[in-house]
Amino acid sequence: MATSLKRIEKEFVLGSVRDDKVRLLLIAGTGEWPVNIKEMTSDGITLTHSMPLRLLGKGQVYEFRFVWRDQPMAFRAKAVEIKESYLAVKMPETVYKNLGRRYTRRAPPGKLMVSFSFRGDRYDLSFPMTREFDPVTEPEPSKAFNPGDIRNLVKEFELRSGEFASERAIRMFKDRRPDTLEERLIVRTGKIYYFPSTSGSLPIVDPYVQPRFVTRDGFADYLREQGVHEDFIDEELTRFERTKKSSGILSELMVPVIFQEYVIGYVVLINKLAGKPPFDLAILETFHQFAKILAWSLKINGYFKDAPKKASDLPANVLDISAGGLLFTNTSRELAAALLPGSDIDLVIKVGDRQVKAHATVKRTYRDAELVYYGVGYEEIAPEDFRFLFESLYGRDFKDSDATGVEGLGIKMPFKLD
Repeated sequence: MATSLKRIEKEFVLGSVRDDKVRLLLIAGTGEWPVNIKEMTSDGITLTHSMPLRLLGKGQVYEFRFVWRDQPMAFRAKAVEIKESYLAVKMPETVYKNLGRRYTRRAPPGKLMVSFSFRGDRYDLSFPMTREFDPVTEPEPSKAFNPGDIRNLVKEFELRSGEFASERAIRMFKDRRPDTLEERLIVRTGKIYYFPSTSGSLPIVDPYVQPRFVTRDGFADYLREQGVHEDFIDEELTRFERTKKSSGILSELMVPVIFQEYVIGYVVLINKLAGKPPFDLAILETFHQFAKILAWSLKINGYFKDAPKKASDLPANVLDISAGGLLFTNTSRELAAALLPGSDIDLVIKVGDRQVKAHATVKRTYRDAELVYYGVGYEEIAPEDFRFLFESLYGRDFKDSDATGVEGLGIKMPFKLD
């Protein structure tokens, strides 16, 4: 991930680039133009160039790229004076290193249009929506649970859960909304509610690489969202824990059953029998897997077959694009719940009369008050389409060296271009 240089480090690097006559590339139009730093003050930089003046404009912000001590770096700066052989720009606020992409981003050409779709059908369901998105792919084979026959699957759940819990159930949200605090919690977060032993507190740490259950701090965050004053957060958590213990519950587990961006129900296990051990992570893992198998079983057994389907072709408002990916925006908060980092989408990129198709993965998302921003990287693209896209964006021929070890593309190009 790109990181910014400290002020002293920035001045040292740029001074070294000037002294060592390191070539920079100025990104303008559809090309990359070599420039060199001639002079540098605390307020600005003067660079020599031999590029067409029509590509430069006073007040325009340009991107500069260079390599210093084998480290790719970049900055953006505003042009304040333009002459035949030199260009003066403001001192950049930030210089970035550890660049995560090999190819520079460009403003989208005026003739470019992009749309995208999810793989497979997406459904418009009446179930509560969550922050998570599960494409509901076929699960790994399980010795404990068989998704083929849903009645047998429920029987398998009853048999297996009875080993650990005195009470257990599969509860669906069909024709009802989340009611209890725990139900609202798992729907809002898309994560498991897990209270392994009421003799202690809610879990402090989630050991999974991808967070799987709600920790005590996560529970506190949820209470803040619900308007509980900061001064009462810890008191509310302690009251919750004591209430569970006083009700006779020894262990409790609620695993949401997620289908796409919906929580269609949940699996609950409660133990009130002193002879049974507390729920450990192995039990959590077993019924987390069961919830995924149940979602898949409902799908293949036609549970959603009569539900209306959502539009598959969605427009992307592209902010910038490179040979490795693009950044686009969308105003839909509903889409934001579905299009999360790691989501796979199919892109259609139209440049003039040419159409390019690419399979892509959402790398990162962020939002402001109005828009949600999606940075995606191409994962699969035909060689001839990649060549065309590259040459359209950068205005130069594509070489074999551009296709090897593509940093930031998220793929190793599975081809060699002639």
